[in-house]
Amino acid sequence: MTKEEAKNTVLDLIEEAKGKTPNTLETDLPVFEEFPDVPSWHDFEYEIWKLGEDIRQILADHKSLRKENSITEKIVDFCLDKNAKRGRESFVMLLWYKHNQKYANRLIGLINDKYVYGHIIEGLNKMQVSGFEKEVLPFVDDKRTWIKKQAKKYLEKYGTQ
Repeated sequence: MTKEEAKNTVLDLIEEAKGKTPNTLETDLPVFEEFPDVPSWHDFEYEIWKLGEDIRQILADHKSLRKENSITEKIVDFCLDKNAKRGRESFVMLLWYKHNQKYANRLIGLINDKYVYGHIIEGLNKMQVSGFEKEVLPFVDDKRTWIKKQAKKYLEKYGTQ
């Protein structure tokens, strides 16, 4: 696949993800038996998550596209659509590069989004962006260990705790 074909495929996959996103925020499903605090996933969440993973694989083969503003802007815009729920996790992870620091101000608005907040905090660490200590601080006591660790890591590096 050429770079141009890869770019077009990525843009098509983003559009496909938008098409799978409901027009309204769907009610959470019942929780998983094994994880009483975690609701089951809607089919569309799985489908959207898979599209983000497909994009990741294309970008792994065409690394220069990671810095393509037309792609990154569409990924950020998609991440901001809360109707896609946890399907956005894989899209948020596509932004975990230092060169995407400029998008942190837009993504930080998702820190209270129960579907992706952990991925936002980890993303701040991976993007190596400071200035969000106040927003991250409440999560040092999160019930999810991996999120608590990411919040502490962020504050150890950028905060005063």
